[in-house]
Order: sequence, then C-alpha cells, then structure tokens
Amino acid sequence: MGRPIQKKADVTDWSRHSRLSGSRRDAQAHRPQASPGYTIAAVAVLFVWNLAANLLLPDAGDFAVAASGIGLLLVIALRSGINRDQLGIGAGSIARGIRDGLLAVIIVAAAIFVAAVVPASREVLGDDRFIGVTAWRMLWEVLVRIPLLTALGEELAFRGVLLGLLLARYSSLRAAVLSSALFGLWHVLPGIEALETTTATSLTSGVMDTVSVAGQVLVTGLAGLVFAWLRLRSASLVAPVLAHWGLNGAAYIAGWLIVQNGLA
Repeated sequence: MGRPIQKKADVTDWSRHSRLSGSRRDAQAHRPQASPGYTIAAVAVLFVWNLAANLLLPDAGDFAVAASGIGLLLVIALRSGINRDQLGIGAGSIARGIRDGLLAVIIVAAAIFVAAVVPASREVLGDDRFIGVTAWRMLWEVLVRIPLLTALGEELAFRGVLLGLLLARYSSLRAAVLSSALFGLWHVLPGIEALETTTATSLTSGVMDTVSVAGQVLVTGLAGLVFAWLRLRSASLVAPVLAHWGLNGAAYIAGWLIVQNGLA
C-alpha cells in the first residue's frame, strides 16, 4: 500500500510575503475580509488630508493635519479588523525592515548623487525653492520634516493602512498597484505647486505644465510600487519609511547644495 498523499497547505499571498513563521503565519492564512466601506473611508480621509495640507491650511498646520489624518486612518484600520502584521508594524519583522530599508537608502542616495552630477537633471534638482534656505532650515527639513511628516506619515497612510486594507481583499499585486496609483494622485496638488518654483518648467505652456504634473504623478506612482514591494518583501513598514526618507532627504540635500554653490 502506497504512502498517503499529503495535501499541500493553502497559503495566501499575504503569508508568502510576510515571512512570518509558525502559528502567526497560520493565522495570517485566515486574514479578515475587510468590508470595502473601510477602504472607501480611508480614501476619503486621504482626500480631505490632501486638500487641507495643500490648499486650505498654511504650512504651519501640516503636522496637525498629518497627525489627525493618521489618527483617523488607524481608527479605520482597527475597526476593520486587520492586525499589526497586516499594517506592517509587527515587532517580528523590524530587523528585516531595517536591513532592507538601509540598503534602499544607499541605492537611492547613489542615484541622486549621479543625477546631481548630470547637468540636465541637476537643473531639475536645484530649483528656486532652495534660494535663501539656510543650513539650519535644510537640517530641519532633512532630519525632522521629511522623516516624520513625509516618510513616516505617507508610509503609514499608503503602505500601512491603505495597503493593509487592500491586502485583506485583493492579491498582493493588485493591492500594491491600487495603493500606488492613489499615491501618485496624492502628488497632483504638490506637482502644481512645484511648477511655480521649478525653473525648468516656469516658462512652459499650459500643455507642458499638464504633462509635467502627469509625469510627477507617474513617477511617484512608480515609486509607490517600489515602496510597496519593500513593504511586502520585508513584511515591515520600516523598510519603505527608510527608503522614502532616503529618497526625499538626499534629493533635498542635493538641491540645496546645487543652489548654494550656483550650479543650477
């Protein structure tokens, strides 16, 4: 009599990416199917947050707006039933997140350095917003505003809550694409504002301005896909937070140095 054939366990997309083990991995195989209403509510919060930060309130209120937005999103996530691992904030994956995130920082910093050397991309990096920016203001942006407001805030929103809600209903690929598309659209208003300070586009026509904003949406959407991949690969929000900080921080430092040295 032959040996009985063992049926291969059914493993979800999430558990393949989460790198969890034992009972925690088994628990993830039965992740809750969050109601689409929670995802719609999260998108509505992001919409209001984006309008308030870019159109309705002065820059001084950005931290308060971000804190309010993150608070509401976390409440939605908790009400939906998704857990810390699905949000990417489980303690067991922090070390992997740090390792992947630091590697990403090295890669993006090197890419920004190359872009700063090439004349065409150097002009884009060194736009007019850096004129008159002191060294102290640069340090504030790179060490406080970018890591806390931009990297941590946006990653909690998009690769934490939104991606977690989408993963509770869709495959990893579909969830990553949907969250990244919304991340790209999140940058429409900042892209319009950037047209006022970027010397490379200040003299272009309305059509070219539209193309410029569309290009920024596309680039940030693709960046969102990379951040989502890091989040799924490491099962930790730490990795995309570090990568996001590295990208924006390196770009800010490069732009500031270019303008300060009259290279733009």
